[in-house]
Amino acid sequence: MLAILNAGGEHRVASLARAVNLPRSTAFRILCTLVEDGYVWRDPISDVYHPTAMVLALSDGFDATTRLVQAAKPAVVELGKQLVWPVMLATLAGTSVLLRQTTDAASPLAAVRYAPGFRAPVLDEASGLVLLAFATHQQRQMVLDLVYGEGGHARVPMARPEIEKRLAEIHDLGYACVHHPGHSSDRSGLAVPVRADGDTVAALAVRFARTAVNQQVIMERFLPSLRRTSRRILDLFGTPATPQHGAATAPVPYHPGLGAGQRARLEVDP
Repeated sequence: MLAILNAGGEHRVASLARAVNLPRSTAFRILCTLVEDGYVWRDPISDVYHPTAMVLALSDGFDATTRLVQAAKPAVVELGKQLVWPVMLATLAGTSVLLRQTTDAASPLAAVRYAPGFRAPVLDEASGLVLLAFATHQQRQMVLDLVYGEGGHARVPMARPEIEKRLAEIHDLGYACVHHPGHSSDRSGLAVPVRADGDTVAALAVRFARTAVNQQVIMERFLPSLRRTSRRILDLFGTPATPQHGAATAPVPYHPGLGAGQRARLEVDP
């Protein structure tokens, strides 16, 4: 929507809704958020929307994300060698997660090899859930509006109130672990946020086969390794690491006898 506004011309709610293929009500809510945040202003006489000078600030964030992705490559490669399973660095792109770095090509355990640039629905991946859980409230609500709105095209694994509850749990834990039932390949994932100056810039994740990796390995080996690498990426980037929610120094053991409600604190399983 910002790209369309920035290209010039006179745009009202109806024309913008058609341009981005969204219902008018959804487009209006997005415009209200952009106006409230100062990126767009509305002419009260003509009802035409225009971008403001604040859109220039968006390029700073893009440059920072690009630089972080480039700086992260050695750490991602090293982690891939340690864990053997495919490791990836992903960022949020609309209602998708965008794969920015991956060790799929070098991993002998990758059942399917994904390349940088691959996109997946944000609610399907551990990295997407982490990115949403640690996003700003407005950004999270905007993405969920698009996913669950009339024009939402992504497959939704559960109702919105349930997703919002899960995101709150993930934020408290500091990680997301997702298992896809019925898949014996590397369709399970564990992800942690990469945070710079208090903002979540990316998600660091590992994919694995649930049949080959038990919960103890996930919590005692994978999770600490991801968190250490997240901090190392920030060191390579030159930004002091922000303490992560739920970043305990001791590993969280898995107890098969725990009830379903208690296990929900250990893993997210749609």
